[in-house]
Amino acid sequence: MQAISDANRKWWLLGAVSCVLGLVLLDETVVGIALPTIQKELGLSNNDAHWVVNAYLLTFACFVAVGGKIADLFGILRVFLFGLALFAICSVACGFAPSGDALIAARALQGLGAAIIFPLFLAMITMTFPKEVRGAALATSGAVGTTFLALGPLVGGLFTDLLSWRWIFWINPFVAVVVAVLVTLTWRDVPRPAGRQIDWIGLLLMAAAMFCIVFGLMEASDLGWSNPLILASMFVGLVLFGLFWRFELRQSMPLIEVDLFSSPVFAGSNLTIFTAQYAKMPLFVFVALYAQTDLHLTPFQAGVVVMLAPALQPVTAVVCGRYTDKIAKRWQVLFGLGVLTLAFLWQTVTWSYENVLLFVPGLLIAGLAFPFLFTPTRAAVSEALPEHKHGQGGGIAMTSQIAGGTVGLAVSSAAFALGGFGLVFALTALLSALVFIYAAFAFRGA
Repeated sequence: MQAISDANRKWWLLGAVSCVLGLVLLDETVVGIALPTIQKELGLSNNDAHWVVNAYLLTFACFVAVGGKIADLFGILRVFLFGLALFAICSVACGFAPSGDALIAARALQGLGAAIIFPLFLAMITMTFPKEVRGAALATSGAVGTTFLALGPLVGGLFTDLLSWRWIFWINPFVAVVVAVLVTLTWRDVPRPAGRQIDWIGLLLMAAAMFCIVFGLMEASDLGWSNPLILASMFVGLVLFGLFWRFELRQSMPLIEVDLFSSPVFAGSNLTIFTAQYAKMPLFVFVALYAQTDLHLTPFQAGVVVMLAPALQPVTAVVCGRYTDKIAKRWQVLFGLGVLTLAFLWQTVTWSYENVLLFVPGLLIAGLAFPFLFTPTRAAVSEALPEHKHGQGGGIAMTSQIAGGTVGLAVSSAAFALGGFGLVFALTALLSALVFIYAAFAFRGA
């Protein structure tokens, strides 16, 4: 590591933490491609197969905010390395899982590791790069991450066809070791305020609320929407969310500073991040399923099709980064939401023809949108907070992002049970259109 110096330290750090983003994005896409094979080999029901994805997303969403808070308390490097080790160890456990229950349990613990490390990549970038180049740094990180994302379906298909689906998890520790070494050599910590505590009651309320709502959405397709257990689960989840919101408003050191959402730009940024991650579930889970069931493609061929969704993102991420500090965030976000709506409208119309050439333009269109949904909104979230709260800000943004994925998979699973692929794509288009309207007002002046 003699090439690392004070002059280029921040660029080495940027590359390393971008790989953390890449690990999580890679995990999203490779699992979606391998899911039909995992389901067949381990004898999982459709609902159990979706829990392989959602167990990870659920623990991710429930604990990502506390990951940023713990880093604010105990130091970013120490917490980052612990979370990275947990993620790597649980990835190995996923690969060796002998049953569906074991895989789901290992995925839940893997999500806990991801919840610890993922918000810290944003905090590390914002603390290392000055404001005038922060947008470009975030976009560069996005380009690296989306390169992993673009390769995910292809790698997942290759491993599943040629080796085993288990290798989609075993690849993670190799990347984690390299990242740990680079971050240890390049990170410079910042002073932290003393006397801060973790809001464990808030964490419990949020985790319980998320679990109840996601459980209700995921199990409704099997048990029925009128089942008393489903109705009770949804009702309790909503009540717990209300209690969480009220409780957080009264805390001097809350888990999530919910009063920040009184800012239209802050609220709009998090809602946009939520929507973008929601949309990834239909793209990387249900398109993969559609390609292998309705289009009768092999896992590798399905991976090539799904890879078209993120194929343009590395290029558009660079373009977005070049202009993110020059063009108003409002127009970037509206462009991204408009393109995303158009992409899912295309899929809604074309999926029933079962023609791959007719269907794939919607995937390419969707790939244009994501850099314009994540880069300017993450910058807006960071700019709203003082430096010592960047871990908290990253946690809130990542909570919104992973909650979007969790809810996206749960809602899409329920929609698939009710109306097939068409309803999954149509609901995503509707959500994107509604958030477009909200963002038009929320980002005025941004």
